[in-house]
Amino acid sequence: MESLAFSLAYAMPAFGAAIGVAIIGNAALNAAGRNPEKANVIQQLMILAIAFTDALAIIGVIVAILGKVM
Repeated sequence: MESLAFSLAYAMPAFGAAIGVAIIGNAALNAAGRNPEKANVIQQLMILAIAFTDALAIIGVIVAILGKVM
């Protein structure tokens, strides 16, 4: 049972990050479609938002590993 809990604690942040990146990508594509002149600015903001989303996923994985070790 403990290994199932660890697996879920490890997978949930990754799943959440994947959903977050999909939402960010969708919003960026919609914004670029509506305003093509600002596509470069939208791309930069999208990359920054994806980096923050991945950072949260990494923090979640580290917390899961620390929970397993301690």
